[in-house]
Amino acid sequence: MKKVRIYSSSTCRDCERVKDYLAGKGVPFEVINVLKDKKAREEMEQRYGVHVTPVVIVGDHVMVGFNRLKLEKLLFAH
Repeated sequence: MKKVRIYSSSTCRDCERVKDYLAGKGVPFEVINVLKDKKAREEMEQRYGVHVTPVVIVGDHVMVGFNRLKLEKLLFAH
């Protein structure tokens, strides 16, 4: 299974939707709360060029926001 990281914030509905979806599929993931970790927020902004959450990293691929179909393709494509 590909490694999954989520740059998230505690006030983000789409962040919760991503986490609920992954948990429902039994996909392990790491959550990085950018409201609590300033260094992680700066890394997200510099590396991925975005200032919004969620930023979902699946392997080497980046998805901003929650798009179930795209996430499924990233997770389960060979």
